Parts: sequence; C-alpha cells; structure tokens
Amino acid sequence: MALDMRALYYVTLPDIKDAELYSETVKANENNLNQNFTAIAQKIEELETRLSALE
Repeated sequence: MALDMRALYYVTLPDIKDAELYSETVKANENNLNQNFTAIAQKIEELETRLSALE
C-alpha cells in the first residue's frame, strides 16, 4: 500500500512595499493555500476509505 503524497505548494510571507505586487503575492498565496487544503482533504478522504475497508 503506497501512501503517495504530491508536493504541497509554497506559501511565502511577502515583505513588499509595492501595493500592487503585494496584492498579487497575497492572491497567489491564497491560491496555493487552497490547493494545499484540497490536496490534504483528498488524502484524508483516501485514508478514511482505506481504513473503513479494513474494518
């Protein structure tokens, strides 16, 4: 039984003075966080399915 986990997406803490660039960085971070949470939720569902099959 392989427990493959794809790489999560990096989230950075921007120290940017330019408001537009800062906003774009924050939006990118939000997108990456959403992708990370989706990947983690899918893995949890997969593990729950495997666990219930073993019970």
